[in-house]
Amino acid sequence: MPSSITAVLHELVKDAPSGLPAKFIAERVGREYNTLMSELSRQPGHKLGADLVLPLMKLTGSTQPLDLMAAEMGVVCVALPAAGEGDHVVHRQCMLAVQDFGRLMGTTADALADGTITPAERDTIAIKGYEALSAIVTLLRAVEQGVQKA
Repeated sequence: MPSSITAVLHELVKDAPSGLPAKFIAERVGREYNTLMSELSRQPGHKLGADLVLPLMKLTGSTQPLDLMAAEMGVVCVALPAAGEGDHVVHRQCMLAVQDFGRLMGTTADALADGTITPAERDTIAIKGYEALSAIVTLLRAVEQGVQKA
């Protein structure tokens, strides 16, 4: 994988996983094709604006730039499908459990940033931990109730 967000986006726009042609993508983000390609290839006098990263990711159908940023920051991004009203209860609870666990991990990482865990941080971690644990137990119960008896 290229080592810069712009280089990743350049490759994605040229060969978008979404199947959209580069000229269409340029039009959708309000750029002339040649201008966008100059910005993506870092031609002198051309720079890609940060505001284009998200629209380009959506149009190309790829999270590679986000994955690159996450890796550089020492984090992982997991795509969570939206839980809608019609989704199975197990699916919805699974998404809630992942979100609660993510909050626990973030709270713990924040507490460890200075190398120590204060009593207040300990209490907050415990609260987030029990919330995550509760979400997991609720998920397991939903799975048990959702199993079809043979």
